[in-house]
Amino acid sequence: MIKPAFAFAAFALALMPLAACTPAGGEAGSSALSGAAPPPCRPEARMASADARSALEAQAFAEAQASHGSGSPALWTLSDEDTTIHILGTVHLLRPELDWMSPEIRAAIEGADKIVFEADTTSPQAQRELMAFFAGHGIFSDGQRLSNLMTEEEVAFVSEALTAVNLPFDVLQTMRPWFAAINISVMQLTASGYDPEAGVESVIQQMVAERGPRFAYLETADQQLGGLAALDDCEQVSFLLATVESLDEGVEMLDILIGEWADGDVHGIGLLMANPEMIGSQAIYDVMLTDRNRRWVPQIAAMLDEPGTVLVAVGAGHLAGEDSVITMLRDEGFAVEGP
Repeated sequence: MIKPAFAFAAFALALMPLAACTPAGGEAGSSALSGAAPPPCRPEARMASADARSALEAQAFAEAQASHGSGSPALWTLSDEDTTIHILGTVHLLRPELDWMSPEIRAAIEGADKIVFEADTTSPQAQRELMAFFAGHGIFSDGQRLSNLMTEEEVAFVSEALTAVNLPFDVLQTMRPWFAAINISVMQLTASGYDPEAGVESVIQQMVAERGPRFAYLETADQQLGGLAALDDCEQVSFLLATVESLDEGVEMLDILIGEWADGDVHGIGLLMANPEMIGSQAIYDVMLTDRNRRWVPQIAAMLDEPGTVLVAVGAGHLAGEDSVITMLRDEGFAVEGP
């Protein structure tokens, strides 16, 4: 039976450039981003949603398995008389042995005057900003503990699930739920052989290091992770629960997603990721995918104003489904070639 593990696997196709830099802890800072008063929390609904997600995932998995792509990762093109923009869906951590480079993707990388990623995660300044963000919005500063936001049943549930990564629950007690979820996912992925250095963005950087194209970014660390950090505590706990519900199967689910990506099966990726219930909730889905996609679309469209060849490389989860960057561009009248 397929269990709810896609919230865990989705990190590698949506959030991992910054999540891969996540420390296991940090100095205390402010406890949350400011925002409107949260709706009433209903802990009983959080655990009840697991069965619903399980049924959805079983159906989505069966449909994705029956769907097929071109045999290599999908590549889209948007162009006018003097500008060509290639859009590539990436996976931010991969197993080093996976051979995914097609001749078309290689040509798009080698021919790009400018390469655009989701966010800068490698420069010294970016690293400092990330550490400051994690300390300020990922760690409790007021004596609060993670278990205080959860029911006894939920604490027991998460504690048992964490045995898959040999992680005691107490290690997470100072972390806000969203930050705990990311740390758990990163630990499991890296322990299972997934490597950020083998991820698509890292490979691209290595390929063009000597040629030296320009690099640009679609968002900052605050924009990428701020949505998760700004969720109310109840939504954050839902996100944590969705992440650990099937932690022991999370790597298997990511292998399935990467299989769909490597095959160029955009429809299959959409079936597995473009569903709020599969990720955890509508609010979580929006901050991980839809809201960010809406911010990116006008930036990508504006690139047509500058002559040259551009490669936009972002998580594959952002390019599949009805709320994808590709769909939004097409809805605005742009002729995007590709699947």
